[in-house]
Amino acid sequence: MHMKKTLICTAVGLFIANSAPLFAGEVDDLKAQVQKLMTRVEQLENQKTAADSKPTVTSGEKQVRLSISGQVNRGLLITDDGEETDYHNVDNDASSTRIRFIGEADPTDELTVGTAIEVQFESNSTADVSQLTRETGGPTPGTDNFTQRRLEVYFDHKRFGKLWLGQGWTASEGTSEADLSGTALAGYSDTDILAGGTFFRGSNGVLSAITVKSVLTNLDGLGRDDRIRYDTPSFGGLKLATSLVDGDAWDVAALYSSAFPGFKLVGALAYAQTSSSDQVNGSASILLDNGLNFTLGAGDQDKDGTSADPNFYYAKLGYRASWFSVGKTSLSVDYHQTDDAGVLGDDASSYGLQLVQEIKPWATEAYAGLRNYSLDRPGSNFEDVSALLAGVRVKF
Repeated sequence: MHMKKTLICTAVGLFIANSAPLFAGEVDDLKAQVQKLMTRVEQLENQKTAADSKPTVTSGEKQVRLSISGQVNRGLLITDDGEETDYHNVDNDASSTRIRFIGEADPTDELTVGTAIEVQFESNSTADVSQLTRETGGPTPGTDNFTQRRLEVYFDHKRFGKLWLGQGWTASEGTSEADLSGTALAGYSDTDILAGGTFFRGSNGVLSAITVKSVLTNLDGLGRDDRIRYDTPSFGGLKLATSLVDGDAWDVAALYSSAFPGFKLVGALAYAQTSSSDQVNGSASILLDNGLNFTLGAGDQDKDGTSADPNFYYAKLGYRASWFSVGKTSLSVDYHQTDDAGVLGDDASSYGLQLVQEIKPWATEAYAGLRNYSLDRPGSNFEDVSALLAGVRVKF
């Protein structure tokens, strides 16, 4: 449009500036030339507008919006079991390397119909690598290198809520993991994620068969599974959800998220039942405008036919600041305690330090997490496990 106005003004200016008289035929020729130029400019502008508005990804169905996104999350993990130090080039299981396809259509102004396909690719997952990885007879690295995360359809109605069908989050998934610290990449309530496959070493120097992830848990609901799930609309930041899962399991959860003058608050509370256990768990996190944040989590599980009923609690103190122009810097310290997860009498704990730096111009986060794991078991003595993970997550 700007080019068109410039062209018209230029043509008019030339016409006025021309002191020589023009014959009728010459005037008609000038008008025709100007009109031709205007038509060409309009065509170019239309082509530019179409190019700017054209999506980079298109669906095979014209009425469906299709988006592709994902991330790569790689790092270096160093573990020490009291006698041996190991180095692993890993995929961070706290937020694995993945790719997703989301397709959505809007049959009405209030209803959205969607599909989701999301898979992860983990080579040397932090949750699996150990002192035996790549050794003769040891676990094969990358056994979890291609797995499903979401394979589902959903119907989202503004007034009636959301219905999910397929492989995806159960209602109780994530209810132990409310966290506004900004440091979840380096450490959150599921603390065994950072070095879960590492074996504890006995005080006699012999490597045990007990892994970090076998004695530490955050009892985070029923995870992702094949289910049908329903979420109510949000009422003042609160919504309810329930799901029926394959294998005679079900759950219900209350989810809350809201912002207030001076702070933001998120929280969750869930109950889940399977054919062999039932449990209650929850978490809450508050982020103050000055950057201070506090996170708590807890849960208790009752297993049928066993006296070892695990429970956990978790606490984190963090601080977020805008020290650099590229993005927020987040720091935190946390503590996690789990009892009776392995056998009755187990007392497992972990404490850690976390740092995450946003680099928004690159769609990247750099992070580091330092963690200590300890296990007290009646009649046994184990060395502590120390772990350091440093890496980057790049989104696309």
